Amino acid sequence: MSINPLSSNLINLLSNEQSPLGLSGGTATSASDFGNILADAFKTAEEADTADKASSLQLLAGQSDDLAGLLIDAQKAELSLNLALQIRNKVIDAYTEIMRMQV
Repeated sequence: MSINPLSSNLINLLSNEQSPLGLSGGTATSASDFGNILADAFKTAEEADTADKASSLQLLAGQSDDLAGLLIDAQKAELSLNLALQIRNKVIDAYTEIMRMQV
């Protein structure tokens, strides 16, 4: 069993020193970076869910007796999904806040 670290795009965004929020001022590059981060978050959640389902099927079929690994995979899938949902919620909140601004 291997533990995957945070995606490199997320780490780069968090460690970026160009601005306090880690964004480089609204260029097309920062938009594509954010898109990559969002896509990576959803891809990670999907991969964790797939691993959880695979370990569940192995346990049910009797091919594995690693109950601890199954529980760890389930927790990883839950945390990945919660991260993706929180990112989505923040994006929706930011969008609605921008739409409420008067120009």
